[in-house]
Amino acid sequence: MKHTLTFHSIGFAKKLDKVIGFKSSPLSLSYSQASAVLVSDSQKEISQREIASHLHLEPATVVTLIDELEKLKLVKRLHTNGDRRKYKVVLTNKGKSAARQIKNRTWRINNYLKSQLSKKEFEMFNKSLEKLTNALDKWKGGENEIPGTKRHLAA
Repeated sequence: MKHTLTFHSIGFAKKLDKVIGFKSSPLSLSYSQASAVLVSDSQKEISQREIASHLHLEPATVVTLIDELEKLKLVKRLHTNGDRRKYKVVLTNKGKSAARQIKNRTWRINNYLKSQLSKKEFEMFNKSLEKLTNALDKWKGGENEIPGTKRHLAA
């Protein structure tokens, strides 16, 4: 049986996750944690809401994410203008080191994968991937529903 685009994509994502090794020592980070570190590294100071926006996550989810990164001593929260409800997230020295490691691993695997494709193949792949990503963003079928199908209930 031929695999579908969906299963090929999931398989590729799993292999990429394993090869890039964010979950392995010394980083031991989830994809979301690694992404939050990179987003924080791209800004001198960034709010939880801004991190949520960059990562396409709910702000409440980012609270937990930042809590985890704080426990790992990768980030710290700084209150702004004396308002205890608002704070900026900044990387610690350990967080800056983690960001460098994440960037290094990402660039190495990115360059390797790019070397496996011709320039034209790479451009087509990027355009196709962007198009499919945008299509999923627009999909209104529900998070776990397949578009174009209807459920039939037994009478």
